[in-house]
Amino acid sequence: MWVETADGRRVICHSRGKKTQAVVGDRVLWQASQDEGTIERIEERRNLLYRQDEVRTKSFAANLDQVLILVAAEPDFSESQLTRALIAAQAQQIEPVIGLNKRDLAEPFARAWSRLAVYRDMGYTVLPLALKPRGDLPLDATDGLEALLAGKTTLVLGPSGAGKSTLINRLIPQAQVLTNAISTALNSGKHTTTSTTWYWVDAAKTTAVIDSPGFQEFGLNHIDPMHLAGLMPDIKALASDCKFYNCSHLHEPGCGVIAALKDADSAEKISPGRYKIYSELFAELSQKRY
Repeated sequence: MWVETADGRRVICHSRGKKTQAVVGDRVLWQASQDEGTIERIEERRNLLYRQDEVRTKSFAANLDQVLILVAAEPDFSESQLTRALIAAQAQQIEPVIGLNKRDLAEPFARAWSRLAVYRDMGYTVLPLALKPRGDLPLDATDGLEALLAGKTTLVLGPSGAGKSTLINRLIPQAQVLTNAISTALNSGKHTTTSTTWYWVDAAKTTAVIDSPGFQEFGLNHIDPMHLAGLMPDIKALASDCKFYNCSHLHEPGCGVIAALKDADSAEKISPGRYKIYSELFAELSQKRY
């Protein structure tokens, strides 16, 4: 992997054993060795965004200020995958932002925007975006995204085809040149966003975006099912009304979540679709532990 020095040079470095398996965004201590180097130690992380399934753990990046979860109006995005990414960010206390791409497709965008109303109601920032190659649309088609990114380290996350590469190329016109150089230096062949890459957006190096590979699955095996409700704002808001402190919100009497789900006239409501995602995730995470 590349290590960037204090003076801006990038040096190819190798990890020394499993305890020094660095990820993008890590601060490390390294030792020079001819034209390359060795990572000796990883400094303590503020956070680490990762996913975990039955087979492996996939780390995205460390020491993040926020994560931009990019989805598109067409084809339809998976609300389950979106929720999983939001939960993973919440578990690491990383601020999530949802970007809905393809604003230029009027009808699909209107449907998708309506689907995201429940997330806006929960307090998530949801940005309408029209990400196309530079020149097709004016820069203001990003609707304040660049201001939101300024001065922060942001991981761009989302399924393949959502527009991540287009966004990176709009923000950093030289991105393709940089990725080709990295691929050549690391002998990894043509770059197709199969690895996570750090880019500086500004010359002062105060704003960074991290491009990540697209994903179709987002395992949450590292999340305890009993902690799940606390990582979903709409469930969490109703859980305080539960009779039992260890309520699973699935079948217990006196459950505030179930009561709100059944009471159509309740001021505090929960989307049946969101509750379905919660119950399916709870069952999935419980099964993995027995």
